[in-house]
Amino acid sequence: MIGVGIAFGVVMGWFPHTSMIWQYPLQQIDAPAHYYFVRRILGEGLGSATHLWPNDAYYPPLFHMLAAGLVNLASVFGAKMPIYTAVNIVWLVTSGIMWPAGVLLLSTYWTRLVDPQGWRPFSCAMAIIVPVLSVSSASHPFLMLARGPLYAYGLATSLLPYWLYVTLRLCDALTDRWRRHKAGAAADDKTGRGTQAAAPATAPETASEIAPTMKQAQARALVWPWILGFIAIGGLCIFAHPRIVFSWLLLMAPFIVLRMPWKVIAGLAGAVVCGAAALLVYMRGSYQSNRYGNPAAWFHTFVPSRTVPQALRTFITDNISGPGGWLMAGVTVLALVVIGYVIARPQQVFKRADSNAAHPGESGYHNTRRDAIALVVAWLLLMLLFVCSTSLTGWFPNIVAAAWYRAETRPLSMIPFGVIPLLVFAACAVAGGDGSVSVPMPWKGGGRVRSSGRVCGDIRLTRTARQSIVVVVLAALAVTCQFGNTERAGLSQSVYHNVQLTDERPDEQLTSSKYRALGEVVKVTGTRAVVISDPLNGSMYAVSLYGANMLYPIYNPMKEKNGAIFEQTELSFASGDDARLLNTVCPLGGGDTPTYFLTMGPQAPSLQMFTFRQQFDPFHDEGLIAQYERHGTLVKVRDLGQYGHGWALYRFGCGVVRG
Repeated sequence: MIGVGIAFGVVMGWFPHTSMIWQYPLQQIDAPAHYYFVRRILGEGLGSATHLWPNDAYYPPLFHMLAAGLVNLASVFGAKMPIYTAVNIVWLVTSGIMWPAGVLLLSTYWTRLVDPQGWRPFSCAMAIIVPVLSVSSASHPFLMLARGPLYAYGLATSLLPYWLYVTLRLCDALTDRWRRHKAGAAADDKTGRGTQAAAPATAPETASEIAPTMKQAQARALVWPWILGFIAIGGLCIFAHPRIVFSWLLLMAPFIVLRMPWKVIAGLAGAVVCGAAALLVYMRGSYQSNRYGNPAAWFHTFVPSRTVPQALRTFITDNISGPGGWLMAGVTVLALVVIGYVIARPQQVFKRADSNAAHPGESGYHNTRRDAIALVVAWLLLMLLFVCSTSLTGWFPNIVAAAWYRAETRPLSMIPFGVIPLLVFAACAVAGGDGSVSVPMPWKGGGRVRSSGRVCGDIRLTRTARQSIVVVVLAALAVTCQFGNTERAGLSQSVYHNVQLTDERPDEQLTSSKYRALGEVVKVTGTRAVVISDPLNGSMYAVSLYGANMLYPIYNPMKEKNGAIFEQTELSFASGDDARLLNTVCPLGGGDTPTYFLTMGPQAPSLQMFTFRQQFDPFHDEGLIAQYERHGTLVKVRDLGQYGHGWALYRFGCGVVRG
């Protein structure tokens, strides 16, 4: 718990120290959507969790359910908790406690193999170091708040280490059961008991007959808890964000291929093919496009954000800047050298450890070489994914990075999954095993054998000495990474600036003037009347700030499923036809509630990355707005010119012209 506590302190120290982040929204492109999802759950109940998107499409609701639950819990005690506070608390707990604890749990899969039963000094030291290393990189969890923010995917990423650990333990339990079964069958054949299978069954009477039955029952008992755990934790991860299954598959595929029988591998391959087909069907039904058959044309707006050398440097340093990054790169290379030695001579490590809980007393860990190879392969696959997602274009990187939305943010958050297990395994390989190890010192004649048979010029490193060296090196790495890490500090500054309310950049998403203007708008419209406005001018923040009923509560409400009204409104407004426009927008408010239109300046410069932003251009056509105003289709009810040039609130003249 000490290591997790230190890691939580690192995350809290990174979190912006301003009261505004607890009271005001984070001004980033995806933030209004997450606040809208939480508000929708609060307003409509848990039933809305199956259709959070404005067009009633599905969006992973776990993070938002937790935040809404906090708000409701506070209300039980008579306190009114802002949505922003609830969202921050959920992020801090899942990122500062759940994530480092999960990485620690994953690391114990190998650290448990080092220390003998009882006193575990090496494991205790690693339990302090590993959680701190897990929050040293800017990749996760910090990137998930500073980019997007990606709350749902970040939660799934923080849960992923638990799923990886349970998967590895399930693989152990299954292979152990199969190995016992094969060993039992071989023993039966050798003793001739197989020829007696046709004899009438009798109850075992001797210890030699009872023991195999008990062992089989124990093996079955050891498998089922891991199967249930795999289903429960895997289901929770997928519920947090379904696309996390691609990350799990990328990281676990090398282990499964190297450990499991060919039938299991074939079954997994079949499941992957079926999953890919299902994803294609879902994508074709959810996102209309004529480019599905041409991978080279996918993500046609993608622009590389780094060169290949820059991407490789980011990857090898675990996205840690400053001296800590270079030290991380050096230790990673050293870990690869150690793992190369382990692959060549696996019998030299984990000699004193139990193979797993089902193998007490066995002489070594059965999967040493397989794990070493699998970790290196997973590390290389992550490197390929990251380079493809950030530096390369064409059909191949499009296919490789498609499951992660082609952008670098999600693959960047996965780098610690490649680096930290690599370091932990290499550390355990050095620290594990019996006896002492000779380290040649060529400058002192190392390697030359004297006539007495002794090797001169060598250093004899005992088990305790090797463990001490490993702990010192990793502790130094963990401490160094906390200083001069400008990449991580820059993300904190970005979040800090994105919660400030100023008028320094008057066209940005949410300024002090826009905050006051939206408050004045809701005083006129109330929270029931529908307000139409370009969400990219910042009007979408009115939903979480004041509970406004914006037609476009997020920047991309989507026209698929039940979202036809969004496209119909845009097209009717652009048509210049008064009757068509009123017939489209007047029913939105119902029979007794008016519908409003808000102009609040141009689209924010920081939201220009939205590919389909031109769909809102009609809402900025001053000539068209003036025409509708002359015809009585739009009636100005509040001039907001004191906040910005041309800002105004209009009511649609639904009683004037109806087709």
